[in-house]
Amino acid sequence: MRQLGWGLGILLGGLLVGLLTMPEWLPGVIHRQAQHWAEETHHRLEIGSLKVEIFPFRVQVHGVRLYEADGQTLVLGLEDLEASLALHSGLRLLPVIDELTLTHPVVHLVRNPAGEWNLASLAGPSSGGGFPFVVEKVRILRGEGSVWDQGSDTHHDIRNLQFHLPQLFSRLRDKDSWLSPSLHAEVDGASLDLKARIRPFSSELRGEGDLSVQGLDLAPWIPSCSVSPGALTTHFAFWGPNWGALQRELSGLRLSVPQIKGRVAGLEILLQDVQLSAPSVRYDGGAVNFGVIHLMGHDGQIRPVGVSEAAFPPLPLSKLEGTVEKLAWPVSVRTPLPLSLTLQVGAQGRLQVAGPVDLRAQGAHLTVHAQHLDLRPVQPWLARYAQVRLESGQLSLEGVLDGSFSSPQVWQVRYRGQAQADELAVREGRRGQWLWRSKTLFAQGEATLNPLRLRLDQVALSDFYVRLHLLPDATLNWVNLLNPLPVSSPSPSVPKSAGSSPPESSSVVAQAAVVIRKVTLQGGTIHYRDDYVHPPYKANLTRLGGKIEGLSSAENTTARLELRGRVHDAPLLIEGQINPLAQNLFLDMTAQVTGMDLMQFSPYSGKYVGYDIERGKLSFDAHYSVRNHDLQATNHLVLNELTFGKPVASPGITHFPVALAVSLLQDPQGRIMVNLPIAGSLDDPQFSVGGVLARTLVQVLEKAVESIFVH
Repeated sequence: MRQLGWGLGILLGGLLVGLLTMPEWLPGVIHRQAQHWAEETHHRLEIGSLKVEIFPFRVQVHGVRLYEADGQTLVLGLEDLEASLALHSGLRLLPVIDELTLTHPVVHLVRNPAGEWNLASLAGPSSGGGFPFVVEKVRILRGEGSVWDQGSDTHHDIRNLQFHLPQLFSRLRDKDSWLSPSLHAEVDGASLDLKARIRPFSSELRGEGDLSVQGLDLAPWIPSCSVSPGALTTHFAFWGPNWGALQRELSGLRLSVPQIKGRVAGLEILLQDVQLSAPSVRYDGGAVNFGVIHLMGHDGQIRPVGVSEAAFPPLPLSKLEGTVEKLAWPVSVRTPLPLSLTLQVGAQGRLQVAGPVDLRAQGAHLTVHAQHLDLRPVQPWLARYAQVRLESGQLSLEGVLDGSFSSPQVWQVRYRGQAQADELAVREGRRGQWLWRSKTLFAQGEATLNPLRLRLDQVALSDFYVRLHLLPDATLNWVNLLNPLPVSSPSPSVPKSAGSSPPESSSVVAQAAVVIRKVTLQGGTIHYRDDYVHPPYKANLTRLGGKIEGLSSAENTTARLELRGRVHDAPLLIEGQINPLAQNLFLDMTAQVTGMDLMQFSPYSGKYVGYDIERGKLSFDAHYSVRNHDLQATNHLVLNELTFGKPVASPGITHFPVALAVSLLQDPQGRIMVNLPIAGSLDDPQFSVGGVLARTLVQVLEKAVESIFVH
């Protein structure tokens, strides 16, 4: 017994001496083991200082640097490490660390193109047993690092990392216990906060938590727009048998963006307070299923690019709502994505779009419902084609929009349904004079872009005003407003076979670019001014109404025309057939006017007769025919109480006794009946219908005077 007591005493004494001298020898042991480990993993290790204290037991390490095999590339760095051992470790028969603190750790992660991480070589072979331990508190202060994926050449910077873990267990004890880490860091300038609950050592891994990211840079995801940093919040969960076979789910995912600004088709669009949310996002087998994504935007604005706010105040946007269903990553081209979008434009405008987007066909089939959309933002697009200024207009749509975009060069857009423009007003771009005003313009049919085709079943126009101006060079004002189009190279002509026959009318109409089956007019006014004669001639057609049926741009087709109205307060009736859309104008129609005041023609009589018209009424029944730019017309005129006034000084006019000629031509009721044929080429810049009528009337008067002397 005495020998056993001496043995135990010597053992306890040795342990006591070893414990008391531990601050002297333990740092060297730890340093040698660490250097040996670094050599085995082909790294270079630097340790500034290592200190061990006994009461209380504490280990302090300062200035740790781990480099790659080249000795220059830093992999890990640590300013300070401090670990405190609990006094009750012996009672629990395993090491219990009260607190483990890492101050200013630095980690540089690199993933090579083969998918291997640079830190993979630091992990030694697993023995399968592990070392039991308990850490009551783990803290990481002021951590930083970087991540470089060489395969995609992407870089991420991590700054100000703060990590807190209340309690950490080893794999051998308390396997069903939950760990509750929390983390804060700045990743690429964004502030990230994470709170989680994890059960990493159980037979089934489980975890859940909340993630919040503030100041998230979205520019790489939307390169075509100017996007302010956003905020992301979500609740996450994962589960599975091991770390390599986890299922992941996000719930309550919400992305908030203060502002998005972009340009589309000459329009600058600004959206503010935009939110994207997804109730459930699941990751399984390498695929991410977003389920349903909701879009919301509180307000914004739209305005033409390059136009000052004084000239065009921005149009407000509000109440943006949208959804996308069945979205997944990688994107599945087999399943169309149902899409819906609603938006309020201005004070009254409302736009609703819904339908599937087919990623396989690279197209969409969308139902469009729009009410009172302000048309003024399309002014920059309109200015490309015509020198006009859109003053007002509201567009309403009810139809289906189909689009396919297989490439920037191969695309097509088609709209089928109804369209209505209310309070449409257009001015000339240069002079600012009114060109068009209408209360309602309604159309129903189909319109296609690329190629440009128009198929309208009906068009209805009510309460409209049109200004037609024949300029001094005998050209119409509407023609001069069109901007010249780029000249394309002519396509090679295909010789016509001797046995070929002209296409049938039905097939010609089917291939035409423009087909309008019926046009209905009501309450129209046309203001006409002729500056080709001096002084200028003006005419107003009012209370214009009627219909046009069968309009087509195809050659060899005609449309039926029937219009009623008043010209200078005289009844007007126009009937016949026309084709104003074909390259060669076709016209075959009759016009009847009853009791029109002849004083409106005083400018013509002054130029061609040499006298103003003092009073008189005109009724006529005319037939006009235009084929291949040649005009053939017959005019049966009835002039009542024609009285000429004072002579007008006009060069080239030979005055003769018109009063005598009129009295000779009048019947007992004071009427003059004249048949005036007209013929000429519309391509002749000197040709004027009004001028021909006046000159013919002069010839009739001259012949009447000459007849006195002949007899």
